[in-house]
Amino acid sequence: MYADLHCHMLPGIDDGARDLAQSLAMARLAVQDGIKTTVVTPHHLNGVYVNRSADILTALGLLREALISEGIPLKLLPGCELHLVPELPEQLASGEAMTLANHGKAVLVELPVHTVPMGADHILEQILCQGMTPIIAHPERNSQLRQDPEPLAEWVSMGCLGQITAQSCTGQFGPQVQASARDMIGRGLIHIIASDAHRDRRRIPEISSGEAQVAHWTNTHTAELLARTFPQALVNGQHPDLDQLADTLPRRRRGWWRRLVG
Repeated sequence: MYADLHCHMLPGIDDGARDLAQSLAMARLAVQDGIKTTVVTPHHLNGVYVNRSADILTALGLLREALISEGIPLKLLPGCELHLVPELPEQLASGEAMTLANHGKAVLVELPVHTVPMGADHILEQILCQGMTPIIAHPERNSQLRQDPEPLAEWVSMGCLGQITAQSCTGQFGPQVQASARDMIGRGLIHIIASDAHRDRRRIPEISSGEAQVAHWTNTHTAELLARTFPQALVNGQHPDLDQLADTLPRRRRGWWRRLVG
């Protein structure tokens, strides 16, 4: 069973599900793929969408009721995809910005598509000093990090985690993104596979295909850690045991990983 930590399933709240019917269709697809728990993660502070914690909890309650009514056995938890902007640490401190599963321990943060913003290191340091772990959403799809993953390596060394999109692994975002996904996984910079689903077609809630591709690139143990073990730990409000991942990496990469996490 999977826990999906990144999914835009709440209806009409961002660029994800357009309406309740599409949300329900996405939920059914998630269950079919073996997803047991979904953290709903609407965008916040990206210059287009503002989704405060209270609004997310209200929308989540309505969708939970609809799932029960339809007999769809999917557990939903609150979350948010938070744009990495200077005001984010203050909003986290006030509770206006939602943390992962509302545990107050981890936050899913999003970079711009093409760049790493100035001051990103400082913002991430502030979040870490608040006792929260930033999870960098889909770094393989950021143009600058594809060319140079060293900033991501630095963030991981600081205590951040990396989250990759399952469809990046399978090539649905193109060969460059797929190659970047493979490289980042090999470097030990990725800890979570999630769907980042937006629709019930194409951008669907599916993790199994990504897990299979990562197993092909590495081994079944690594794939299981990224797709199942580590996401479930975060859903439970726990920090993943990253030593498990270090021990599964190919021998040529282990020195790199241990320098990052040591």
